[in-house]
Amino acid sequence: MSKQLLILPGWGGTKETWQDFVNIAQKDYQVFCLELPCFGNESYPDKIWGIEKYAIFVAQKIKDLNLIKPVLLGHSFGGQVATYLAINNPELISELILSGPALSRPSRNFKRCIFGFIANLGKIFFQLPIICRFATKAKKILYKLADSSDYNNTSGVKREIFKKVIRQDLINQLSKINLPVLIIWGEKDKYVPLKTGKKIAKLIKNSELKIIFNGRHGLHISQTGEFYKIIKEFLNK
Repeated sequence: MSKQLLILPGWGGTKETWQDFVNIAQKDYQVFCLELPCFGNESYPDKIWGIEKYAIFVAQKIKDLNLIKPVLLGHSFGGQVATYLAINNPELISELILSGPALSRPSRNFKRCIFGFIANLGKIFFQLPIICRFATKAKKILYKLADSSDYNNTSGVKREIFKKVIRQDLINQLSKINLPVLIIWGEKDKYVPLKTGKKIAKLIKNSELKIIFNGRHGLHISQTGEFYKIIKEFLNK
């Protein structure tokens, strides 16, 4: 029986965004792409979830789908959830593959200061009589400066979840992982820089880091073939 490969997309990712990769991978493996709550066909949680709740959701899906120690592939936010699961429920999976995972969350930097300003003061600022007419355009500019387009595209519970998960750092727990781990990074990833990938690889024992030249954050979309080749080589060892 071929290996089971379970995919956790990143923030905003769906089965559709992973379809090209799935089309290739399913020739060799049993592939399952799991949409996370707030995305695709999954409904919104009625409470503000952190990565702990998302990991519980994934653990239950593994049982519901009758998966037996699948290989877990997590991208970006999905990589954050996958890593939490590997730390706390390693018995559920056989190997871990991470693509540009968002595991290190800087406590404070310039962009986070801008983001904090937007989140905490934006509502008041953009209600001023003159400025309110330009609120939508001004917000988009500020969100772009802060690399916070994901925040701009959220509201309600989804926005509160986003604000929570971007503050959850797993970097100090990586030494607890005791599974074979493949880490894949785009050389020119602007969302999660390569230096973070190198740091993560040093902290996770039994891990190997593969860098895709000129690759960016969505390797499964922009460089599908090379991305899959690296994964296949890892799983065939």
